Amino acid sequence: MKHFLYLLAGVVVVLAASWTYKVNYQVQEAEDRVAALQRQINRERGKIAVLGAEWAYLNRPERLRALAETYYAELRLMPIDASHFARISDVPLPPDEIGAAVQQIVARTN
Repeated sequence: MKHFLYLLAGVVVVLAASWTYKVNYQVQEAEDRVAALQRQINRERGKIAVLGAEWAYLNRPERLRALAETYYAELRLMPIDASHFARISDVPLPPDEIGAAVQQIVARTN
């Protein structure tokens, strides 16, 4: 009986060790995937920052004004001023609760 318990304990130890070994490598693989994803996220954030800087550079008012003047004949682009905008009271609103709330706000501001 004693030998059977020793054998059973040995089998349990081997099974626990193999399970621990397997779980350890699964955790290491998961950590490697997380690290790779973190690196990819950082690269993408860097690309987003560069694109944001490029967008800001390309949308400089003086550059857009020069382009509008250069291509005026083809595009008929004009500088924007306050006369190009409508008042909120000129916009037809649906007859629901939101429309009524907006109309009350507009009435208070006028």
